[in-house]
Amino acid sequence: PATTPHHQPQQQQPPPSPANLTSQPEEIGSNPFLDAFFAVDKDHSESITSEELSDYMSNSQFENNFGEKWMKLFDEDADGTITLEEYCNVLGLNPKQARVYRDKKVRAACLKENRLPEDVACISASMQLETQLDVIEVFREAQRRSQQARDIAAYMKTQLDQQFGRLWHIVLLTGQYWASYSHEPGMALFFKSNKFIVMAWRTPGI
Repeated sequence: PATTPHHQPQQQQPPPSPANLTSQPEEIGSNPFLDAFFAVDKDHSESITSEELSDYMSNSQFENNFGEKWMKLFDEDADGTITLEEYCNVLGLNPKQARVYRDKKVRAACLKENRLPEDVACISASMQLETQLDVIEVFREAQRRSQQARDIAAYMKTQLDQQFGRLWHIVLLTGQYWASYSHEPGMALFFKSNKFIVMAWRTPGI
């Protein structure tokens, strides 16, 4: 049967003040600075625009110039966007480790609260939650590698075939769709993340 996890509101945490950067922890295992970046980066694009930062500050009732301080400190190329790489570079962190940190925290929260990530809407699921999160993580990694739908689909199929066995089918859509399909029990997930609707299901091998 299809299941639709319910999203639980999460309390927003204030980003750290640039004046307090010297107090950052040495280990990524507990890092309020990464927590701050990912709290603002709600769409998992790994970049924060001045508009996103302004909206977050406004909703969190921070002083108006707080966002300007962040931009001045972290936007190294002054293009109006703070990327994860820029943010980590200023703080002396490794972007790959930062992604691992984020993914582990998101996964733990989802399992604890029995839900999908906040930016993912479940359309239909016949799959255990842990496996759903695995599929979504593969999708995110595919997006980091390419924004082309054909490349994302090809990467997802390859990775899911390796992780869960053949035969996986991946369809990416950006509009209305109709589908009639058969799948192995417990191995189908349709979800929406940003502009993409992702259909992933496995059929038994012959």
